[in-house]
Amino acid sequence: MKTITKWSATSCGILMLLLVFACNKQNGFSNSGSNSQVPAGKEKVSVVLMDGPAQFDSVLIDIVQVAVEVDTAQTPMAPDNSFCWSFDFWGFGRNRFNSSVVWDTLSITPGIYDLLQLRNGVDTLLATGILTPGKILKVQVTLGSDNTVYTDATTSYPLVIFGPNPYFDINVSREDVDSVTNNEFKLWLDFNLHRSIFFWNGEFLLKPEITVFNDQVLGRVDGFINPWGSSALVELSNQTDSVYAVPGWAGNYLVRGVQAGVYTLSVTGRNGYKDTTINNITVIDGQTTNVPTITLHQ
Repeated sequence: MKTITKWSATSCGILMLLLVFACNKQNGFSNSGSNSQVPAGKEKVSVVLMDGPAQFDSVLIDIVQVAVEVDTAQTPMAPDNSFCWSFDFWGFGRNRFNSSVVWDTLSITPGIYDLLQLRNGVDTLLATGILTPGKILKVQVTLGSDNTVYTDATTSYPLVIFGPNPYFDINVSREDVDSVTNNEFKLWLDFNLHRSIFFWNGEFLLKPEITVFNDQVLGRVDGFINPWGSSALVELSNQTDSVYAVPGWAGNYLVRGVQAGVYTLSVTGRNGYKDTTINNITVIDGQTTNVPTITLHQ
């Protein structure tokens, strides 16, 4: 039997009490009492999971471990071009001090996460940990074998991990990490299902494409699609980036982690509804751009 971890907008308030921070819609991380939870000489990191959706009914991912790679020779606030090198006899840099780079396994609730519940501004606290201070270089997520995709409410298929390893690494830049306090940090993982699942040789394959970002710095785009239940797919794109959203039943959508720039918003209709496009959507760092309500026609 599957143990399915589902997060919804309704359950967010309850989970917030249990997990400190479980789900948000444009809200910052609470600092209340945070310093008292971090021992002296340590730092706390929180990893939050959200979904860049695809048009499936459910996507169940078996997450068994989350770890972070930390360079303890650098400060958490160190820029990405700050390196720690060893030198040979001639004074040439050879490589980073291996002893300063360590992996730490974070605390998680292992289980099967329905990623399509994590959309339109909903996210969940995936992992936390108390670490030796340093600069976070990578996040590593390890999956189990119980992964499933539902193409409709009753039809399911095994979701097979593509490649030899059950884990995958996500590189982290300094700008991707939110400094909640001087010893508490947070980052968001966007699991882009639209680009992570493909059908080949009779199987659904999973090759995770995950980006890490700082939700407190980047922009957001929200709006509504009418009529309710039209099951449209929203794509926000320009020459360098594309992000997706599947509106809720009421038609609301929210795209997070968007780089500043000018975008085209394309709505792909389903169930007989026609496509539509809106140009010149301007996104500003740290702000939410509201798109006027879009009404689809058959």
